Amino acid sequence: MNYAELTAAIQDYTQNEFTSTELATFVEQAEQRIYNSVQLANLRKNVTGNLTTGNKYLSAPDDYLSTYSLAIFSYATPTATGTSAAFTIVVSSASNIEVGQLVSGTGIGTGALVSLIVGTTITLSIANSGTVSGTITFQGDYLFLLDKDVNFIREVYPSPTSTAKPKYYAIFGPVYNNVNELSFIVGPTPNMDYMAELHYYYYPTSIVTAGTTWLGDNFSSSLLYGSLIEAYTFMKGEADMMALYDTKYKESLALLQNLGQGKQRGDTYRDGQLKIPVR
Repeated sequence: MNYAELTAAIQDYTQNEFTSTELATFVEQAEQRIYNSVQLANLRKNVTGNLTTGNKYLSAPDDYLSTYSLAIFSYATPTATGTSAAFTIVVSSASNIEVGQLVSGTGIGTGALVSLIVGTTITLSIANSGTVSGTITFQGDYLFLLDKDVNFIREVYPSPTSTAKPKYYAIFGPVYNNVNELSFIVGPTPNMDYMAELHYYYYPTSIVTAGTTWLGDNFSSSLLYGSLIEAYTFMKGEADMMALYDTKYKESLALLQNLGQGKQRGDTYRDGQLKIPVR
């Protein structure tokens, strides 16, 4: 169901005509209600950013609402040279390179790890598969940060100049130049540059703007009955019809929750098929 079909259905069901502004309000309010009632995989986003040495703050994405997880990993992308079959390469800079990092690039053997660092000479666990040249990527293991309060981070790590690999994060508050956007604080202050990977919850673009959305295409019943509740409330409609719309909405929402918080969280191999008790 696209937006034109949805607005036509709202007016047909209520036997009333609304302005375009009123219809948009009904639908957006319904979307907000649904998106805050069900955790759908379709409302999850992933983004990467940079934590820089000595800076314990990280900006949140513009459409960020809440966090699923925040992880960091060390990385470096220097240029390097090396000969085929050798276990060493020479990099332009060893900054941010650590023992144990996964190494990849032209001439690097598959699965090679950093074994030893001496100046700009890097010893690898696997011999080079060919002549090493160009930009080489060094990536460390993922470390998922633990969610804490800002006060905890301030108390445990009172000195911003005391640096180490971060372990914790908290929502710090709006960024200084935009009160509508949030930022994170990490503790301790990063001792080197890290990549940050954020999985987060967001509001997708409304069907009012996009014309079609996943919700409209796959669970139009929830969107329709949610919109009808908003429209009928605006009309100050009869209690029995309001109760009917509310019942239909809750029935459709239960099915959507079964998908988002049930089926999308498991599979038949591990969890088995859904079983209905025999009475």
